[in-house]
Amino acid sequence: MRKWISVIAGLLIVLGATIGFSQYMNGYELDVTMMKTIKPAVMIHAGELITANMLREVTIPTVQHMDNAIIDVTEIIGKRAVVPIGEMEEFLSWKIGPDSLYPKEGETYIGFKVDFVGAVNNMIRRGDKVDVYVEYNTPKLLDAAGQEIDPTMVPDSSSSLLSQVADKIYNEKLIPNLTVAYVKDQEGKEIIDNEPATTLGIPLTGSQRDEVNMERYRQGAAAQPAYITFIISDEQYAKLAEGQKKGVIKLGLPLTSDQIGTIIPDQQSEPADPAGKSDSQAAVNPADTSTNAANTEEGVGQ
Repeated sequence: MRKWISVIAGLLIVLGATIGFSQYMNGYELDVTMMKTIKPAVMIHAGELITANMLREVTIPTVQHMDNAIIDVTEIIGKRAVVPIGEMEEFLSWKIGPDSLYPKEGETYIGFKVDFVGAVNNMIRRGDKVDVYVEYNTPKLLDAAGQEIDPTMVPDSSSSLLSQVADKIYNEKLIPNLTVAYVKDQEGKEIIDNEPATTLGIPLTGSQRDEVNMERYRQGAAAQPAYITFIISDEQYAKLAEGQKKGVIKLGLPLTSDQIGTIIPDQQSEPADPAGKSDSQAAVNPADTSTNAANTEEGVGQ
């Protein structure tokens, strides 16, 4: 009897050790092959400020983890998305940047009126970098050395002027990468994109939502733009003001194929010309200006 008890006890010990070792190995394998990382709870659009409620912690196979993906939430919260980040993506270091939507020393907020076309067919959003162009009313004339010719300094002879002209410039980029702080509708609300509707109420998977969001990128604005606020330096504003006197100021959104937009002139705020003349081509007028450096993205442009 004792012999059988010893055998059974030995078998139980061996079985227990086998089960324990198996569980240990399974857990070890899981720890080695799986890891936790951070992904968006919903697609984060370019320019959006990343907050804690936009993030979720998920477990993925280690082989799927990108080497330059950030897994510390404290390094993500408070940053802004440089490009759209889908909910199935990790936060790669180059896809996020510092929150810089407030003026630094020598910069200020300056607002302008803008319409649907001026906002590049309503594709410009808060946090974007836009290029500012001027479309000259009269082409800029250049001589053979590339110097601008002032027609008022040339003798009153069209043949003399034409003989000096080597090239004509019809448009020019004045300011590259100008930061957009706000794009608001007529009621002062920020322009955002609506979430895509599901087909027949059937929930979409994360990958399907990412695909739909990318297909509808900047195509689902909740309202029409009316005002745009730039973070601009004195030197940049001087270039813009000079450009508006020579032609029409237009905005370009890099990395898109959409048309360049035009800022609406605010005719009502233009002072009367004592000589009875007006510059009908002036395309921009400040709608609001703030130089309070203490203001942040929550408090300016409201």
